[in-house]
Amino acid sequence: MPEEHVYRRRPEFVAANVGDEMAVLDLAHGTYLGFNTTAAQVWRLLSEPRTLEGLCQAMTRDFDVDAERCRREIAELLDKLVADGMIEAGDGPVA
Repeated sequence: MPEEHVYRRRPEFVAANVGDEMAVLDLAHGTYLGFNTTAAQVWRLLSEPRTLEGLCQAMTRDFDVDAERCRREIAELLDKLVADGMIEAGDGPVA
């Protein structure tokens, strides 16, 4: 997906912290996913719409990761979350 997309969480998903990790519940289907520390932080950051660039800027501040690796791994995570219907990618204002 192009990096200029703005990513937004879908409202039918709710999350609860479980230590450093997070459980995200799909209210519509009664299922949940467990997120590791990194995915949980991305989910938290997506409480406001953000671009890939905005996410990577925040993640490289919060974690010891180089920008290239961050961009690659966050892009893969975003693709999966979009494919799973947990977030949307589109145009619009960012945080």
